[in-house]
Amino acid sequence: VLAGHSQKGLPAFGIYGRDVQEAGDSSVTDDVKEKVLGFARAGLAAAHMRGKSYLSIGGTSMGIAGSIVDQDFFQEYLGMRTEVVDMSEIARRVEENIYDEDEFKAAMEWVSINCKEQKDTANPPEWQRSAEQRKKDWEYSVKMAIIGRDLMIGNPRLAEIGYGEEALGHNAIAGGFQGQRSWTDHWANGDFLETMLNSSFDWNGIRESFIFATENDSLNAAPMLFGHLLTNTAQIFSDVRTYWSPDAIEKVTGWKPEGTAAGGFIHLINSGSTCLDATGEMRDKNGKPVMKPHWDITPEVRERMYGDLDFLFKKSVFDKKFNRNIEQRKASGF
Repeated sequence: VLAGHSQKGLPAFGIYGRDVQEAGDSSVTDDVKEKVLGFARAGLAAAHMRGKSYLSIGGTSMGIAGSIVDQDFFQEYLGMRTEVVDMSEIARRVEENIYDEDEFKAAMEWVSINCKEQKDTANPPEWQRSAEQRKKDWEYSVKMAIIGRDLMIGNPRLAEIGYGEEALGHNAIAGGFQGQRSWTDHWANGDFLETMLNSSFDWNGIRESFIFATENDSLNAAPMLFGHLLTNTAQIFSDVRTYWSPDAIEKVTGWKPEGTAAGGFIHLINSGSTCLDATGEMRDKNGKPVMKPHWDITPEVRERMYGDLDFLFKKSVFDKKFNRNIEQRKASGF
């Protein structure tokens, strides 16, 4: 039956258990239950995407293939539209104050309490930002985060201050920001915008995370969206720079990794979209680090995640650094 449907190009799915059951056994085995639930989750995810949009803020970043937004893929495969907005729209809204001023003030207060600045040991003196410059960078970055969200889903507050069209948003379930290099050689980069949208909380409290790709990498945004819809958790966007095998680590350091790190390390770096949920502070019932749906995140866990985060300014942009929790330190031996 399944082969016949496949031959005709009709979607059909078969679910079978691992083991043959007795003819009179009508129970549903655990593996079949999981497959049925997985199929249902996939169906809900597909239905949820249909009719939504991918918001492309800017175009292709630095020739990155995944950043070439394939509108046919989103339309034909996922049932989604692609909405395209020039990056200058963010500058326009910043300069013309097209955002909720009250929310901006609350966000800046939140940033001053929870977003620590890392001591700048990476930049030469001529690139280091003064306190006044860093304050302006923070203000611009916070406005970018608010505006990025408003572009995705709209904000009724904008209609109240006279911007009815802007209040509508783009019905976006995922999005991305080109940034490099057309924007970031002049303005603050999108790290804060991307990090906060992808996290399960911000200055307004705990909430469902968004899906937002660094460098408008739509082909990373798509699997991030799948992961979010299937697991209800925030998604990590980080570049896999290097795999350090145990032998390579021992050769360089003289120390052979043990325990959790016995198989070596994957070096994740250089991405604004890594959500704050990834600090390792969320735990399952056995105390192991996990990613949780936003409705299972407590204010206490959220506060601990703040303590694992530093921001480092680099010229007119900044990167973030996760401080390793105790399990990560034990795994690395440092």
